[in-house]
Amino acid sequence: MAATIFERGCMSRNAQQFGSVTVARVRSSADLKRLLKDPWLKTDTIIVKPNWVGKDLATFTDSVTLRMLLEALDGRIIITEGYQIGRSTDDQDGGMKFTVDGKEVNWRWLMRGGWGWLSKHPSWDWFKEQGHWDEIRKRDKQFLDQYGFTDLFNEHGIEYINITEEVWQGRTANPQEIKKAVETRFDPVFTDRLYSYVPQKLYGLRGATFISFAKVKHYTTFTIKNLFGMIPDPIRAWWHGPKNQRFNKSIVDINKIYASLFNLYGICEALRYTARMHPEGELGELGFRYNIAKDLGVLAFGRHLGLLDAVLCGLVGFDLDEVSYIKLGEKVFGAYESRHVEEAKAAAADWFPF
Repeated sequence: MAATIFERGCMSRNAQQFGSVTVARVRSSADLKRLLKDPWLKTDTIIVKPNWVGKDLATFTDSVTLRMLLEALDGRIIITEGYQIGRSTDDQDGGMKFTVDGKEVNWRWLMRGGWGWLSKHPSWDWFKEQGHWDEIRKRDKQFLDQYGFTDLFNEHGIEYINITEEVWQGRTANPQEIKKAVETRFDPVFTDRLYSYVPQKLYGLRGATFISFAKVKHYTTFTIKNLFGMIPDPIRAWWHGPKNQRFNKSIVDINKIYASLFNLYGICEALRYTARMHPEGELGELGFRYNIAKDLGVLAFGRHLGLLDAVLCGLVGFDLDEVSYIKLGEKVFGAYESRHVEEAKAAAADWFPF
């Protein structure tokens, strides 16, 4: 069943503060430029991490929305993201085939029945050595071309840093330097492997502003979880772990690393197409059914990613108590006043009238 797409008109409220977090209506890059006044967004270089986990409509940062952000920012812009199996396969093409325990499977199997197998195999050497790396590189270029990102980058002179390529090619910062930077501010990460995942190109820009440019979806994945994508694995099943035992600490720990190197800033958008869980809606890549709201034109942003994501939970209707990594994230982003979440719940219908 195809997703139902419904439109919402502009509500009367144009902006609202929830502590240090701003929620506003945005219809153009000019609107966005007027809103983004934080000095952190006026630096010479800004790194932007979009959300390209898949390619289902309303589930990834599209090129029109990304263009709005690029036109609202000044200076040099770097885009960074890693490979994802989810945006390299679809129902018609399951990706390359390979054999597991005598059974022929494909990439799509990794996202369906093979998740458990992958969660017990942290090494991607098999993928690098059997032609899969060349194939996913080719498919990722097709994704960038097909969805307008290649033209957008060329038009704006954007450098794109693919973290999977950088890490797998060994072009990474000294992990001891990353470890020192992190542990000067935070508790150690749960596995030192994370210290070896920072591309040298990004490390050379330390001190710059790093925008987690996330997307409001039908499940809880806002600005903090968007940094989970800075782990280079094309599927992060191992980082979830059996029964998600490693999931929360993996998310928080990769945030520790980037918060130690950059000025992290969060922007989460529901501008053009926004997914909303619905039992009779479209069946998406991750097994959720959803409908799509069109042209909500809502954006939330601020320096405190923990508060930002908590406010979004209130606005969209997610139970914050079930999003453990936001609570754990207080170790990175600091505590926030719970009253702002309650204020967001009270204002939810003004911003997300699903």
